[in-house]
Amino acid sequence: MNEPKITNCLNCKKQAECFSKLVGEEIDFINQNKKLILYHKGETICKQGVFSSYVLNITGGLVKLYLESPNNKNINIKILKATDFIGFSSIYGNDTCNYTAVALKDTYICHIEKESFKILLHKNGTFASEIIKQYCHNEKQLFNKIQSLNNKQMHGRLADTLLYLSTENFSKKNIFSYLSRKDIANFAGLSTETTVRLLSELKNDNIISIKGKSIEITNLEKLKEISQLG
Repeated sequence: MNEPKITNCLNCKKQAECFSKLVGEEIDFINQNKKLILYHKGETICKQGVFSSYVLNITGGLVKLYLESPNNKNINIKILKATDFIGFSSIYGNDTCNYTAVALKDTYICHIEKESFKILLHKNGTFASEIIKQYCHNEKQLFNKIQSLNNKQMHGRLADTLLYLSTENFSKKNIFSYLSRKDIANFAGLSTETTVRLLSELKNDNIISIKGKSIEITNLEKLKEISQLG
């Protein structure tokens, strides 16, 4: 793991929206209380259950968040990209990571001291409002994830996973090239074998096309219908 040259938040091209709400001395303060670190593909960024003293902001790359299970049946929660945060839940009350995060490709992460981040939340209401918006967005995604896993059958869960991974957020990132079939299965709460079989069915029904690891939706309306039917 290498630590690259520290950049100024003011000039960062991958700046999260919240940082644009900081004024001069606040930007200086955050610059003094952060470290920019490069994680190579496959490296663990944070570990479920381990003490967390930083809020992490992704400035480049891709990160997979997942919940670890004692029986090694992990549940993938989401993929994060530049400008996304890791560790909001550790700011107040919870001092440990709720999930594990792994770099899917070489990824730059700003480690911001948690207490420093908290000071900015207290001082700058507009900054805090942007963080709350992001936290609410994350919470909504998590509820949708739980609803899909609990209420839908196999086809519906896989459809939800493919729709999520094919959103505009990832359209220019060739996201499937970074994911194994097991990763896709862990998003849908299925076994790898079942996932491969269902993908083959969707391909035969001309709903998706498959080329190597790449998956492309060719009949979006039909896939949405499968998702809705559950």
